[in-house]
Amino acid sequence: MRELSVLEAAREHPRRDCLVVDGCVLSYAEVADRVRQAIASLGHRRVRVGDRVALSPGVDLDSVIWLFAFFELGCPVVLLHRHLTDGDRKVILEETHSVHMIDEPAPRDAVVEALDPEPVPPDRCLAVVYTSGTRGPPRGAILSRRAFVASHDAHAANLGWTPADRWLLSMPLAHVGGLSILTRCLIARRCVVLSPGRFDAARVIKALDENDVTLMSVVPTMLRRLLACDEPRWKPAAALRAVLVGGASFPEGLREKAHDRRIPVLATYGCTEACSQVTTQRPDQTGQPGSGRPLKDVKLRIDDGEIQVSGPMLMDGYVDEDNHDATWTADRWLRTRDAGELSADGQLVVAGRIDDVIVTGGENVAPREVEAILESTAGVVAACVFSLPHAEWGEEVVAGIVVDQSAFDRAALSERLREQLASYKRPKRIGMLRSLPLHQSGKINRRRVKELCQDALEPI
Repeated sequence: MRELSVLEAAREHPRRDCLVVDGCVLSYAEVADRVRQAIASLGHRRVRVGDRVALSPGVDLDSVIWLFAFFELGCPVVLLHRHLTDGDRKVILEETHSVHMIDEPAPRDAVVEALDPEPVPPDRCLAVVYTSGTRGPPRGAILSRRAFVASHDAHAANLGWTPADRWLLSMPLAHVGGLSILTRCLIARRCVVLSPGRFDAARVIKALDENDVTLMSVVPTMLRRLLACDEPRWKPAAALRAVLVGGASFPEGLREKAHDRRIPVLATYGCTEACSQVTTQRPDQTGQPGSGRPLKDVKLRIDDGEIQVSGPMLMDGYVDEDNHDATWTADRWLRTRDAGELSADGQLVVAGRIDDVIVTGGENVAPREVEAILESTAGVVAACVFSLPHAEWGEEVVAGIVVDQSAFDRAALSERLREQLASYKRPKRIGMLRSLPLHQSGKINRRRVKELCQDALEPI
């Protein structure tokens, strides 16, 4: 299977831009030379075709070179986030039966003979990618090469490719959102612009302006920071044709702010188990509500309020999956555990996690609905709604919020909640936070928010 081969891409388009690193442009031929050196190094380490190899990647050239080398050899790569504890890392290495751990820079300037590994079957695992752990322990999704190609094809049918396309990579490569940018661009023989290190809005804006970036992917928190950056202020260049926003709730107020600034934001819905995107808005829907329609070859249904997905981009299963696993329906649809519905125009509207639903006094409350009202209130920058035990109602609706003190008015917030929400949906208490703690994927860490708020809650 040559779609995911950088060596094949170099034969097809040797002079085409492949990577941009710190302003330096590397062609496919130049990257292929580095990948051959990495393959030779792996051979010296007795890494055999098909061995599971663990890597803790950053958004940097060395990590990309190693990944491309694993793709060539058909070695499934087990992706380890750099912030894992030693204990978590040990558990993952054991349960995935990883044979090798690569933790040094990719080799440079070695003289090697031309290497051309055999084509890799499409059903072979490309990567084991762990979920973000928003619902209990992270689980390793086994993602095949065929699934990544199907995911690319689904994206291409919606947005297409232009000869000038360059995709900015600022998402972690250990998560499917970052990895899928790399695989899509490799399959399409397009260019990836690396934005290394921790996310920094000013640095990302500079990278966008200096590298003719046409596409980028962010979580809402990243977008919020980009819009809040004053020096430099983000003025999107004409080349930028789409900013895909997913991974967490995308508030209406944030969409409107981006649209007012002429940022071409497109809402997406996806998951690790589906190689990233499941639905995405079309370019003519920028700034509109919803998360778009199902992409090419994606089948989506709502069963008892739950979003369920089928299609060729789905994982083969989890590393620890057994016959009693509730991941799949009887007819082999993925149970996402996300709640949602389809709008009149066919767009998916995500209501949040089914497991996050709060039952108070016998009534169901979707946290995302309450968060949307909070975040559309003047002075409220971000919100996270959760529950605490209550002797009479079973659960009490509570919120942690981040505010801009210069614009926040507690009385105005209370009035807006009374106007917009039924009494049982209104937060009874709020906790003021400096920021919302996030998982490494960019999703809100609700458990941590609850811990931070419990001793600082005030009636609203």
